Amino acid sequence: MRALFAALMLLFPMLALAGPNTVAVLYFDNQGNEELEPLKVGLADMMISDLHGSDAYTVIERSRLQAILDELELGHSEVVDPATAAKVGKLLGAEWYITGSYSEILGSLQISARMFKIETSEIVQADTVMDKPREFVAMEQQLAAQMKAALLRETAASAGAAEPAPTTAPAPTPAAPEPTGTRSTPTDTTPPTTATADIVTQDPDTLAAAVSFSEGLIYLDQKDVARARDSFATAVAQDPGLDAAKSQLASLDL
Repeated sequence: MRALFAALMLLFPMLALAGPNTVAVLYFDNQGNEELEPLKVGLADMMISDLHGSDAYTVIERSRLQAILDELELGHSEVVDPATAAKVGKLLGAEWYITGSYSEILGSLQISARMFKIETSEIVQADTVMDKPREFVAMEQQLAAQMKAALLRETAASAGAAEPAPTTAPAPTPAAPEPTGTRSTPTDTTPPTTATADIVTQDPDTLAAAVSFSEGLIYLDQKDVARARDSFATAVAQDPGLDAAKSQLASLDL
């Protein structure tokens, strides 16, 4: 592995130089549930998208990360070893890298994210969120907001500017407990005027949709466009609000 890294440094000299104010998001480590294994890819992709929107730093796209992992014959593996992760970050030309883990514990989902400064191996931000699996998207967005605040703080400090006041992303609003079976509706003495009044709106299955979206990304990396399209379509059906899946599906249908 060490020899392979050295060879890659020679093949990609520009990538071997850490870029100023550049961050890479590596794949997350799945701790336990095999059904959630593909999520490591989708979680990183969603965080990359949510970190965009600032001119203070540059976010490396997932396709570049995958190209490096393919060269290392790691496929879609997470990079757990800190030394290896730092080397991957250097190959990507990053100043910081973000990685983390997720696990399902007694019906709850826990996601942890950590941001490292590659030059010093210092952890500059570490956060953990835990909630019901159906709050997956809100949890990812909360972590991305916290990482973004840390990046803005770091870039301001490196530029010699006053650090912005620390910001805390709002926690996901807890969903009200639901009874099993049909969701209850408010009491109304007025009889329904149409047959559609009795239709029950189901909560989107956000975690299952994120897994399907992740599977689609993996198929896309493997050049299996047909299966990628099916996975993205499944993700949209499971959660019509998952914009990442809708965007991928639309791009395939162009």
